[in-house]
Amino acid sequence: MVLFLMSILLFASCSENTSKKTKEIANNQQVVESKLNETPKTTNQPTSDTLSATYYIEQARINMANEQIGKAMQNINTALSIDRKNIDAHLVLADLYYFLGDEDNILLTLNKACEYAPLDSRPIVKLSELSFLQGNAQLANAYIDKALELDRFNPRAYFMRGMIALSANDTAVAMKNFMTSRIQDDDFIEPKIQIAHIYAAQGDTLAKSFFKESIAKSPEDYSLYYDYAMYLQDNGFPEEALSYYDTLLNVMPDNYNLIYNKGYVYLVYLGENEKAMECFNKVLEMDPTSINALFNKGVTYEQMGDFINAKNIYRQILRKNPDYQLAVDAINRIGE
Repeated sequence: MVLFLMSILLFASCSENTSKKTKEIANNQQVVESKLNETPKTTNQPTSDTLSATYYIEQARINMANEQIGKAMQNINTALSIDRKNIDAHLVLADLYYFLGDEDNILLTLNKACEYAPLDSRPIVKLSELSFLQGNAQLANAYIDKALELDRFNPRAYFMRGMIALSANDTAVAMKNFMTSRIQDDDFIEPKIQIAHIYAAQGDTLAKSFFKESIAKSPEDYSLYYDYAMYLQDNGFPEEALSYYDTLLNVMPDNYNLIYNKGYVYLVYLGENEKAMECFNKVLEMDPTSINALFNKGVTYEQMGDFINAKNIYRQILRKNPDYQLAVDAINRIGE
């Protein structure tokens, strides 16, 4: 099963000074773990500067949404100069470091957040996310256990536990945690998406309602429309699939993959050969190198009973790619 990772996890691993950084990260993780195991004695009280720091934090979030990372960093540093123990500022700063791929500073930032707010589970969940992306599922789970000890009402923690289980192919545990996350926060879209994909992989029609929920919550996430259309075409709802492909084509009319998919639906699921041919011809106009579109154009000719044109296309494919087995099989099927 393909894992659809959380949008918050933006970082790419650093390649510079790899062995040194790995050692430093391990040391930093030990520091954080030791602090997590300490018994928290006090909770943070709001400072007089909290409101003014909040303004700069919100500005940084807006900057991040617009990929203005330099401005976001300036605003978050201003927030921290006003209130150096502001946990929201540290969490946004960690997200910035995710975006920049700076694992060392992610750990240092979350380490400080754990020191300043030992009863706040949010930095611990982020440590779990980082450990998961680094391939350390055991440590990721340990952080989630700690986060849930602090706060059982924790939709992101349950979501993260579900992702860890899904990576281990434990679909039942993953589904249980995604469902808990969804129940705790109906506006949190990520667990809905994962539930939809699990049901889709199982061929369960419940996938439809979760895809629709996800699209309703995030109508500008066009990858959801595409995934839903793929589910619909493969599970007996070809007309609905076409409607979603058309919705996407209204936004991205030059996307020939969408046109190809429409042609495939017309050919394989609806038997509308003329419409299929129109789609494959359009794809080939946009991308003459598309061997799949060319092959399916041949299949369409074959379905229409035009075996001469079908064979010509299959031979054309084999001249360019002698190992294209589908074309070999097609020629053998209809005869020389």
